[in-house]
Amino acid sequence: MEVYFTVNPAFRTYALCAAILALKMLFSAFYTGVQRSRHQAFVNAEDAKTFGRPGASASTDEDPAVAHALRIQRNDGENIPIFFAVGLIYVLLAARPLGAAIYCWTYTIARILHTIAYMRNLQPWRAIFFIIGALCLVGMIVQIIAKAL
Repeated sequence: MEVYFTVNPAFRTYALCAAILALKMLFSAFYTGVQRSRHQAFVNAEDAKTFGRPGASASTDEDPAVAHALRIQRNDGENIPIFFAVGLIYVLLAARPLGAAIYCWTYTIARILHTIAYMRNLQPWRAIFFIIGALCLVGMIVQIIAKAL
């Protein structure tokens, strides 16, 4: 695998973008935890006892800030794994390095900007960044289908 990684610049680009997106997903989970702590909005009694202020308790009602953070996290979970699969297939089917760079970096940057827009409640920017990322996926899928036929 190391030989393939070093001789295939398209795969190297994909691997770097996939790593950045994985870190972004972890950041989203961390952001949710920060919101839970900041708003003392714990759903588990042990979390309230360990991380909450004295007398904090768990509740099944989500704080609006926590619910917002969870939607960001869920959006990542619904969209980024598609890139992991489609991007991998795309580069393994001998994608050109320039094409991989354009698709992978555009998708990665769009997802990062999407999260920033989501955190700051910026519409229509959030939708625009989502569409840019989706178009990158569609472009790779079309290339996969063309190569596979």
